Amino acid sequence: MTIQLSIRLFGTLGSKVPDYNHEKGLIIDVADNITPEDLAKELKIPLNYIGFISDGSAAIKLDTQLTDKMSVNFFSLISGG
Repeated sequence: MTIQLSIRLFGTLGSKVPDYNHEKGLIIDVADNITPEDLAKELKIPLNYIGFISDGSAAIKLDTQLTDKMSVNFFSLISGG
């Protein structure tokens, strides 16, 4: 079974996904037992590039079970000095 997710990539993460549209985001169908960690791997986004993940209203963890029609936002890790 599959679920549909709305994905938004912030910072430099969008450059990691070919044809990602920063204005519209990405809507994809995935297996129904997917987590943000699995999703990042499927999108080929290195986990060490991700600083924060949210469902649109609250932070979620890498092992959170995602559900149908969920919005998932990945924010890039910020570093500097």
